[in-house]
Amino acid sequence: MPKTVGDTLIGVLDDLGMTKLKWFRQKLCERKQEPKIRRGNVENLDPIDLADLLTRTFTEDGALDVAIEVLRAIDCHDGAKELTDFKKAQESWVTSGAAKGSAPGPNNMIKDKHFVDHHRTALIDRASQVAPILDRLLERGVITVNAYSDVRAERTNQNSMRELLDVHLKASGSKGKDVFLDILMEQEPYLISELKGE
Repeated sequence: MPKTVGDTLIGVLDDLGMTKLKWFRQKLCERKQEPKIRRGNVENLDPIDLADLLTRTFTEDGALDVAIEVLRAIDCHDGAKELTDFKKAQESWVTSGAAKGSAPGPNNMIKDKHFVDHHRTALIDRASQVAPILDRLLERGVITVNAYSDVRAERTNQNSMRELLDVHLKASGSKGKDVFLDILMEQEPYLISELKGE
């Protein structure tokens, strides 16, 4: 079974030792960027709980970026390199087509716009499998638990899709939209085939 983001984070954090782990937690709380983590939330966390907090707060991709940033700040360049290498390997796995669905990147572009952006209105109006789509986006680390709850709180599928596309997927960039498109191809195959003109 391949290593997950959580497994990799736990391994790197566990290798830090007690003193460096304490320094990591302190530097994590000193970050100026949102979302911020409060000192009380990380004070006594072991590597397993800290990795879980990172992935829940920043999503899997974001957790790697934040951990790399903090590791560099505390001069743990070996750990930062291990996470950077893991992230590159993960990205090459996705772009090699090993991931389910379409290969991400240029193939998902139409006139310099991502497929998802180009067909925004049709996706809002016609997507019906919103709950399973959200489940899979959460599972794959594209959206956070808070984003999941915000979208689920909307009363209609159209409002849910609008919230998802205009707020949460916009923040995930083209990589997140590629994953979203893969999920749409699984959950809404006829709609996506029609939009692709197949």
